[in-house]
Amino acid sequence: MPAWFDDFTDAIAAGEHQCLVCEACGDATLPPRKFCPACGSTALTEKPLPDRGEILSYTEISVTIPKFHGETPYTVVLVELEDVDLTGQLREATAEDIALGDEVILNTEPHDDDVSLITFRPAEV
Repeated sequence: MPAWFDDFTDAIAAGEHQCLVCEACGDATLPPRKFCPACGSTALTEKPLPDRGEILSYTEISVTIPKFHGETPYTVVLVELEDVDLTGQLREATAEDIALGDEVILNTEPHDDDVSLITFRPAEV
């Protein structure tokens, strides 16, 4: 994984949830990048994000890359965190346990030596 992604997931694990906001156009973006995807400006500042968001969409993954083969099926959620949307694996619940609009909590967890996963769990279990 690129070093910037490790920094991003390490910050989530430490409770420092942030996105980048473009000073030129106001667009918010995740994951971190060197320039604004909307206008190309490099004038980006960090903005705190909440640790909770709302499920916008979800799907159950049955077929995956070899690295995750033994973990199927698993659920991936798309979550709105104020100004940005973020995807991650759902923990402590399955697709049958959730609905659009449910509140989830942002987290991260180590997967193996070189990968940290962005995860979400239901706010109410």
